[in-house]
Amino acid sequence: MDRTDINTDSEKRGKLLFIAAVITLAIFLSKVLQRQADLPTWRIYLDGAIYFVVAFVGLLWAFNFQIKVKSLLYIFQSSLFVLSEVVFVEIFFFQKFGRLYESLILIALLVLIFIGIYISFLMANVFNVDLFKKLPLVQVGRTSSYLISLLMIYFLTFSILSSSLQIYIVLPMILVTYIVVPLVHYVNMGMEEGELWRKTLLTTAISMILFLGVFLTGSTHELTAIAPALGYYFAVSMVTQEQIFRKNSISFIFSMILLSVAFFAVIILNMISS
Repeated sequence: MDRTDINTDSEKRGKLLFIAAVITLAIFLSKVLQRQADLPTWRIYLDGAIYFVVAFVGLLWAFNFQIKVKSLLYIFQSSLFVLSEVVFVEIFFFQKFGRLYESLILIALLVLIFIGIYISFLMANVFNVDLFKKLPLVQVGRTSSYLISLLMIYFLTFSILSSSLQIYIVLPMILVTYIVVPLVHYVNMGMEEGELWRKTLLTTAISMILFLGVFLTGSTHELTAIAPALGYYFAVSMVTQEQIFRKNSISFIFSMILLSVAFFAVIILNMISS
């Protein structure tokens, strides 16, 4: 790698750190200066949408606008992760623990938020650069994409359920989430169009079935969101290792047993805690 590439990479990492720091600082200041104990649902999602736009535009700037059409998908995924993380933290932590901003827990939480955002930005950068020149780090980017998409399934499921919306709004939002998140991840994995849609719909179906199975048995959103996340974890593992599962039926059966045990455990806990 020549000196120009090194300087360019250092500049990009500096910009990515700056954007992640700005978003984290904005979250901190918004909580310190917030006058209302609890924000209305519309305001939480509006704030999340603003952070989405900031992340999206910020990544374009960090990449010096040197992108291709496919780059927009990578930027979208990272920005969506920022939105899901912000909304989840607001609903799960700040709404439940009103005095959180007065404790050191907030600092630790902000550090985790910063790390999550920065990792998602680095992932988008790896994918974008790989479009111009092949990188061995693209495998690391795909692993990051998997982890980030798994977290988004949990974050968005919990946030949507906790928003006190009507069921005819909740279910379409959940379904769209379970389509978009795996679709973007499988694009990152480099799947072809026919295979892409087949595996996306399979992942969506598994996640949705597990979600409905737990959703109808209780109202503890923290537990309900675990089921589709487990389904997503299993589905992605299954479709990315499809050949292995076909050749080794024992692995598939064992995975199904583990998934079933975890699924019924979540149902029981959800029924007990409701």
